[in-house]
Amino acid sequence: MGHVIVHASSVPAGHGPHPAASPFDRRISDALGVTAFEVYQVELPPGAETVDHDHIDDRNDDVYAVIAGSGWVVIDDEPTPIAPGQFISVDLQTRRRLRAGPDGLTVIAVCAEQR
Repeated sequence: MGHVIVHASSVPAGHGPHPAASPFDRRISDALGVTAFEVYQVELPPGAETVDHDHIDDRNDDVYAVIAGSGWVVIDDEPTPIAPGQFISVDLQTRRRLRAGPDGLTVIAVCAEQR
């Protein structure tokens, strides 16, 4: 087969190997059979947060694409509002977490080890 199509709702949510793994993560890359990088759809309910973390040890770059809802990316305890259409990248050594606003927050997270 030359391609795979997966609907996010068909991928169960749960903890994965990412340092910020949460029960809200849908590990899309596994369902697609992608191994060069990881792709998650993170669906935070209102007021929920991911785990505060950095990537000093695993050297993973994270990029978040906000696709629905609103909330904050909290960088070193400083919240910055985020909304659909925005992309966020954070340095390896910087602590970060995502926090959902009153309507929840859905982001696509792409993670890969730096070369």
